[in-house]
Amino acid sequence: MMSFEQNDIDFGSIFEALNVSPFKLPDDCKNYPIQTWALLLESLTNEQRLILWPAIDKDLKSSLLAEMRDDSRSQLLSVLPDKNVTFALKSATGAEAIEIIHSLSDKKASSAIRKLSATMAESLTVSLSYKEDEIGRYANPDVYTITIDDDIQTIITDITESGLPQYTDSLVVADKHGVYQGLVDINAILTANPNDTIGDLVSQEPSIQGVVSLLEASSIIKASKRSMLAIVTEANVLIGRISLNDALNIFQGHYEAQISHLGKMNDEDLFAPTLISARRRATWLGINLITAFMASIVIGVFDAVVAEVVALAVLMPIVASMGGITGSQTLTLTIRGLATGQLGQGNLKTLRNKELRVSTINGVIWAAVVAIITGIWFDNYWLSGILALALIVNMFIAAFFGILIPVTLDKLKIDPALAGSVILTTVTDVIGFFVFLGSASLIFLN
Repeated sequence: MMSFEQNDIDFGSIFEALNVSPFKLPDDCKNYPIQTWALLLESLTNEQRLILWPAIDKDLKSSLLAEMRDDSRSQLLSVLPDKNVTFALKSATGAEAIEIIHSLSDKKASSAIRKLSATMAESLTVSLSYKEDEIGRYANPDVYTITIDDDIQTIITDITESGLPQYTDSLVVADKHGVYQGLVDINAILTANPNDTIGDLVSQEPSIQGVVSLLEASSIIKASKRSMLAIVTEANVLIGRISLNDALNIFQGHYEAQISHLGKMNDEDLFAPTLISARRRATWLGINLITAFMASIVIGVFDAVVAEVVALAVLMPIVASMGGITGSQTLTLTIRGLATGQLGQGNLKTLRNKELRVSTINGVIWAAVVAIITGIWFDNYWLSGILALALIVNMFIAAFFGILIPVTLDKLKIDPALAGSVILTTVTDVIGFFVFLGSASLIFLN
């Protein structure tokens, strides 16, 4: 029996049941919450997911798909029959449908949208017209909308009987053409005088343009002190809304992606098919191989001195390692500053100067330590001096490029967490080896 525990849930009985034909869902699993079902499906291969899928309550399936991580959801949707995908979309809320449709291939998405109601199809079509990093693509269409002419008592009755979407502290006011007019606080509705109209209560709260980036939109609602804000087109037509919960999910997804990108893994499904995972990773392995050859070429230029002084080959990894760690520390700080909005043109110079001072202090300290050890080890103080110089220079350069690389990549609209460390490794290896071996050539070969 396979033992697996996550969040105090033991999936062992399900793993065991999946290996038995015909599959029967264990009784103690039928009341799992959505989050647990999502975690379970993410812990399975596609083959196992297809066995489990029919046993899941049909009323949970759309919510379950929306709850799953992006890549795991994409992998599952790629193998689910079209009729299962369509059923999940038809039973989904607007927000759930958006999550699901974004994970489908273009062909499957177009096919599925044609089978939906006209209202949902139109909403999803508008959503897909925005780019993947724009909030308009993820606007939640579940919005309680009223007009200036609506009767307050009727609205109160409707709210009491039908309820409101989650994270709604205000009602969105739009005209008959869907043009955004403002917000009305629910408390203002409930405490209104009999003679008040919606026009008396509406406040001109700012909306968010659909073309605004996800992180910027999340920051706007966070600063607004409201639980939701409207998202509109350039013509001010209402698309949907973003809630504080949506903003938190965006921030969480962004930071998880930053962490994943440091390993060149993206949001990869843990149990994605072997060929898909191999193809994704092959690109970065190839890039790393090219950078490794660049460092090797530098070493090859100084092969004579390496052959003459064997100790150089023993000490070269120290130069590369110390430079790499120094650069990675600065790179991580810079990426975090860019991601959180703490770092911009106004304070970039301050951070750069600070990091250069830090690298210089650490460079001098650790160069002295390494020089003493090397001198005792090899009884060669010229070698100690060369190694110390190389460490100081490489750590200084590593800190400089630890800031320059992510800032430049960010300006080029390239994710610095994804590409920064690869470029930085090349820089520190090439410069470190060049200074170390170049200095050694000048001293030992003359």
